[in-house]
Amino acid sequence: MFNNNYNPFEMFDFQKILTAAKFPNVDVNSDAVISSQKKTMEAFASASKAMFEGVNAFSKKQVEILNAAVNEVKEATSELAKGNTQQSATKSIELAKDAIEKAQANVAELAKINEKTAKESFQILNARFLDSLTELKNVVAEQTEKKAPAKN
Repeated sequence: MFNNNYNPFEMFDFQKILTAAKFPNVDVNSDAVISSQKKTMEAFASASKAMFEGVNAFSKKQVEILNAAVNEVKEATSELAKGNTQQSATKSIELAKDAIEKAQANVAELAKINEKTAKESFQILNARFLDSLTELKNVVAEQTEKKAPAKN
């Protein structure tokens, strides 16, 4: 019988883990920390903008593909209606082949748009994450120096 209330994190006592880590006390109201968090929010805004632009480009391409497909179907049905049965069969096979090739090209193009969007967003956030670690290291070092007793 399965227990639906199982919590996999019950085996960890996070309070003990955080206490054992002995993180330094950092003044979160310092100008450096506030500036760092502001830059992080700006990075999130930039990444969101990149994602929005990517989704917008993806949607526009989908609409373009759909419109082209509808036009091609209209043309194909009118061409098939004009010819005899044997010509129609040959033409429909050619049309099916062309449609598959176009679909493959369209999927590849949509995949490129998605890849570009994900890459841009990741690069923005990754760069900010690495910068924020350096900033945090500097803040901790600076505050540790201030608290250390002066040696004569």
